[in-house]
Amino acid sequence: MPTIPLGEYLWRRIAEVGVGTVMGLPGDFNLQLLDHIYNVKGLRWIGNANELNAAYAVDGYARVKNVPGCIVTTHGVGELSALNGIAGAMTEQVKVIHVVGQTARPQQRKRQLIHHSIGLHPDHQVFNKASKRFRVDEAELWEPADAPAEIDRVIRECFLKSGPVYIFIPLDIVDEQVSSKRLKDPIDLSPTKTREIETIMRSAVKDIAKAISKASNPMIFVDCLLARQNVIPEARKLIELLGWPVFQSGIAMGIVDPTSPQLVGNYIGSISAPGICAAFDSADLLLVLGRLPSDTNTGGFTQNMPASKVIEFHPDRVDILGKTFYPSLPLRLILPYVTHKLTSIPSLPTPPIPRLPHYTLADPTPSPTITHSWFWSRFSSFLQPHDIIVSDTGTSLFGLQDCRFPRGSTYHASSYYSSIGFATPAALGAELARQEMPAETRGGRTVLVTGDGAIQLTSGEISTMIAAGAPVVVVLVNNRGYTVERAIHGAHQGYNDIPSWKWGRALEFHGMEGGEAEGSYVRCETREEFEEVIGREDLRRPEGVKIVEVIMGKLDAPWKMLEQIGLRGEKYREEMRGAGFVVARAVEEE
Repeated sequence: MPTIPLGEYLWRRIAEVGVGTVMGLPGDFNLQLLDHIYNVKGLRWIGNANELNAAYAVDGYARVKNVPGCIVTTHGVGELSALNGIAGAMTEQVKVIHVVGQTARPQQRKRQLIHHSIGLHPDHQVFNKASKRFRVDEAELWEPADAPAEIDRVIRECFLKSGPVYIFIPLDIVDEQVSSKRLKDPIDLSPTKTREIETIMRSAVKDIAKAISKASNPMIFVDCLLARQNVIPEARKLIELLGWPVFQSGIAMGIVDPTSPQLVGNYIGSISAPGICAAFDSADLLLVLGRLPSDTNTGGFTQNMPASKVIEFHPDRVDILGKTFYPSLPLRLILPYVTHKLTSIPSLPTPPIPRLPHYTLADPTPSPTITHSWFWSRFSSFLQPHDIIVSDTGTSLFGLQDCRFPRGSTYHASSYYSSIGFATPAALGAELARQEMPAETRGGRTVLVTGDGAIQLTSGEISTMIAAGAPVVVVLVNNRGYTVERAIHGAHQGYNDIPSWKWGRALEFHGMEGGEAEGSYVRCETREEFEEVIGREDLRRPEGVKIVEVIMGKLDAPWKMLEQIGLRGEKYREEMRGAGFVVARAVEEE
């Protein structure tokens, strides 16, 4: 019987499902496991500055490439350091494979006081237990003969459940020989289609068709879980077939082609742009696809979607008009099935597409300096077709919702979990994923949009970008501290201040040669300076990491951010006014 080292079997299976880059940190309980990466064609290792950053980076990689991101950590200290990033992936339904190198089995049985363990009679599995609520499944490898089947099973579950899985592998079995027989067949990643599911789908389609037949002004709402479930192509086919008006959430930008004539705009409840709410509310039927109804994605829960007029496709079920509930229907099965069945309906409703006026922001402080009310509309001109835009939590998350994205661009943000610092490592992962795409579909750049507060948490990955040849364009909004927190409370308190960094020296400090570093940084304090940046060729086609530092006032913020905070109540609105925040009102363009 042909055999293969267990460590190599693991990496061959991970490479088979589309993973080209493994990230993480070496530790004395995973070193031999890492050796086997170099024996697998098409697989590379990229080390990170720390495990938290690695978890964020594989999250960004997974979002862009639509395969699991893969992180390797070591027993105890490594796996715990990564846990916050893994929790974010769990919350946002991002596929991640977390491989943990554990202590040897004899050491675990004897409860030896091996470094990184806890207590005087340590349970070496305590860290495994700690992460249980932050994963969708796990493979606890122990007997080498059983390990290949367990590896295959948990990788499949990562795809089906769209979330993080853990693979725990003790040090002493990494080099054990296991059967390679299973490698003859690829892992089956398709959802199970039983007779019961087929019956449920047929019944669901009948109810959906009945609801559509009674509608005269139906509309579609799309959200980010379509991307997490890898069903964007299926959703686009359904949207094109129906031809109805389409609205999207603030973090779903790019799922629908930004140039599509069906796209009306971003619907974010009461903080939507002028005319959006009235147009959305006029629908008598709403087809809701992949919704993530968090506070940050719904305008503080102000979206108006009464169940009585909603057909909602969740990742694992379909709800119809608040009365009919169809469980156990994976999006990957039901969406193409519905599209196929609706093609046979002779007459679908054809509502008009609302044409809303473009709007601008009345700048409360018109001046040569850069303000949020001016910046984000101009930032649209900085973006290029097929760009990958990665945003951190903060002013950029709200400001980007006022941008007009170009054709083929995609947008990625951790809006629900909202752990600041996420975006810098995620942009590294996104760029590494972009580089692995076929040349004909690669296109664009990876553009990181972050704030001076968020980037300080994870800035070490700038050095990884430089070392790995990942030419990310970093747009750094510098407003001297935590502006979101200032708007919520304590605008002038010291806890919302941060140290001031010399960003002009950051690239050289992180490993870029001095001459290149000097030409790869630009600071924009005025609107004229940013206008010059828009046309710079080295930023349009970057060959290395670039930093564009944009200086803004510490009491200046995007209007949608201030409006959403104001929804908390008059107390918050009064505190913002007293601190000096001014909301820039959206007005129609003349």
